[in-house]
Amino acid sequence: MTDPVLKVEDLRVQFDDYEGTHRVLDGVDITVNENETVALVGESGCGKSVTAKAIMGTLPTPPGEIVDGSIYYRGTDLLQDGAAKRTKRQEMSMIFQNPMTYLSPVYTVGSMMADVATYSDRDSVSWWEIFRNILGQRRADGELRERCIDLFEQLQISDPEGILDMYPVELSGGMRQRVIIALALINDPQFLIADEPTTALDVTVQDQILTLLKERIQARNLSMLYITHNLGVAREIADRVYIMYAGEIAEVADTDELFEAPLHPYSQGLLDSIPKLTGFESTGIEGQIPDYTDPPDGCRFHPRCPFSLPGTCDTGDLSAREIGDNRTVACHLYDDGMAVEEAVAVTASEDDGFVSEVSNDD
Repeated sequence: MTDPVLKVEDLRVQFDDYEGTHRVLDGVDITVNENETVALVGESGCGKSVTAKAIMGTLPTPPGEIVDGSIYYRGTDLLQDGAAKRTKRQEMSMIFQNPMTYLSPVYTVGSMMADVATYSDRDSVSWWEIFRNILGQRRADGELRERCIDLFEQLQISDPEGILDMYPVELSGGMRQRVIIALALINDPQFLIADEPTTALDVTVQDQILTLLKERIQARNLSMLYITHNLGVAREIADRVYIMYAGEIAEVADTDELFEAPLHPYSQGLLDSIPKLTGFESTGIEGQIPDYTDPPDGCRFHPRCPFSLPGTCDTGDLSAREIGDNRTVACHLYDDGMAVEEAVAVTASEDDGFVSEVSNDD
């Protein structure tokens, strides 16, 4: 088997401010294989975007700091200094979730496309170049303009030549998001991070964007880490799913297996929170994400967990349990090496009987 495209190991990130030290990421492990789409799913505030910024090298420092862990891209540790790290990051790109935050209101689309295409492999740009671009309103022209038009056509952007000369304020929300995707793809990246790119869009436009992303990934054999709080989106686009809670990975499974039988109580709660067309059957999850300045000991989910066991879930380090061949769950309810069928039988038990049975075993 070939080495993974991305391998994050024991990633720990904290932020320091006047409130204290916020221990946001607590030992995150993520693997993305060649030509694979992996979804990172969790509530808002779980640390998904922090993970993406740490991988891309855009984490604001200070106040953020990577205190431990490794981030390997095709065998190169991106946390180490050197030319190799910079070269590898040129193969990576990111789609942001809010186009009006990341599209400049004073530059045309063509100008921004030209800047990304020209400077993405640069460590720095001189003030003279910036000033010259402001005066000249740099725009894509010649061969670069043809590349932009071709990419816009592939992304189903109508009137691609006209769009290049427009400002973001002149575009609809769906068109702005297509421009954000085009900016991420203009230099033909091999690895893509998409940070909730459809959150602000209506359902019909969201479906169009997801279809465009899937087509582009298949056409270019890209690998992608897709960040979302929407399980429906994860089910549509991902091969595997990582469930994140409060800076920890709760469960990892193939997409179909996760939706068929979630194992971690948090995964179960997320799926139960999805409204059903058959009626108001969703239950939600009581409580809220913990304070990162004083996170709970043991499993960070245990204060909200209906299966929490005093003296077990609230103490010690929580290691992931291997379930079957390609599945892990960070929960004391399961034994390491347990077969998938056994694990599914555990989750199918009645709540009271299940907790009593596990307590007796311990």
